[in-house]
Amino acid sequence: MPDGDAIGSALGLTWALRKMGKTVNVTCNDHVSNTFDFLPGFAELTSKLPTDEEFLVYVDGSSNDRFGAAFDAKFFDGRPALEIDHHVTNDNFAPLNYVDPRAASTAEIIYRFTRALEIPLDPTIAQCLLTGVVTDTLGFRTSNTTVETLQTATALIQAGGSIPEIIENVFNRVPLSSLRLRGKVLCDAQLDGMVLWAQVPQSLIRELGVNGNGTGGIVNQLLSVQAAKIAVLFTEKENGKIDVGMRSRVGYDVATVARNLGGGGHKQASGALIDGPLAAARERVLAEIRKQLSNMPMSQ
Repeated sequence: MPDGDAIGSALGLTWALRKMGKTVNVTCNDHVSNTFDFLPGFAELTSKLPTDEEFLVYVDGSSNDRFGAAFDAKFFDGRPALEIDHHVTNDNFAPLNYVDPRAASTAEIIYRFTRALEIPLDPTIAQCLLTGVVTDTLGFRTSNTTVETLQTATALIQAGGSIPEIIENVFNRVPLSSLRLRGKVLCDAQLDGMVLWAQVPQSLIRELGVNGNGTGGIVNQLLSVQAAKIAVLFTEKENGKIDVGMRSRVGYDVATVARNLGGGGHKQASGALIDGPLAAARERVLAEIRKQLSNMPMSQ
């Protein structure tokens, strides 16, 4: 389930390296939402495996299982493999690791690379990287939005990136099926103390014809409820696994919860993929949150 930062970072780095004269193959081993079809290179994001490339780069994933079949030690075979990420739960899984949890997005780190390598920015690179910055900060609204984040965004806008285009495509454009699913899911949301949760059974996904990342944005809407300090969305996958998306307000660290469930992410935006069935998974996660609530560390 690649998000705007994963896609924007991958494409931004691709175009930057090509500008250096490099031959680059870009891949994503999961469905990529048409939400991002406005980005240059979107059509290249299909499922591929490494072949004879000299250097492998993995972006915006906190563990190797986020990359599916594209990440396998047999592919390394003496060639360098680098991961670039900003998740606080990253376990430094690659032979080479550049991880900065202080960065608001992986795209922010890729931007640093373009400056260090003295790659001239152009509107193509800028729009891809700006998409990563804008989406991972929810439009500069998250607590990890820093001065460097805003300076990065300013430089990308000056190079030709467009925030209005990103907002229009990412936040203001959804398929009708996704809108209908959102309505049904939000209508059935449940408030458990300070935790607001909702679930998306596979039967509902099939009924409405939703695919890919059709549940995107729902968990953020859940957190908009005044009484909620933590929001959780449980999405049943086709294989029976349960995707757990969590968001929290400042002062409530869901990264710890996600890590205990075998997942990862940020203090205020984390997730995990756990075994079903849906009801059992829901109770397991809510129990873990209740256990953590009494001594949750404050977010920074």
